[in-house]
Formats: sequence, structure tokens, C-alpha cells
Amino acid sequence: MAERLVEMYAVGTAVEILLNERWQAGIVVRHEPPAVWVETGDGRSWFVTNRQRIKVASGQVASGK
Repeated sequence: MAERLVEMYAVGTAVEILLNERWQAGIVVRHEPPAVWVETGDGRSWFVTNRQRIKVASGQVASGK
């Protein structure tokens, strides 16, 4: 069974999310199983449910739960 996003990305993990065909830097700020909330640099929050639209930020390592 595939890991859920909440198992892959701990709160505080630096990530990138795909918005409008561009990767945007952000931080995981909250879990809401099975998805995560990510805050981008402009202060907006995004509810991410699709694992293909989120990745660990370049140079970072996923910390898990």
C-alpha cells in the first residue's frame, strides 16, 4: 500500500508544490489525513492531495512523521 502524504511529509518539511505548471516553494504546516496543508512564500495555504504535485524541496530530505 502506498504511503499517505501525512506519512511522507512531516509538519515543517520544506517542499515544492506544482501550481499552474510551476513548482512553488512551501512548508508543510498541517496534516489533514490523507492530505497536507502547505503554505507558500506569499502566505497562501494549499490543500495538497495529489502526491504527483508535491516533492521535497531541492537539497532537503523528507523527514516523515
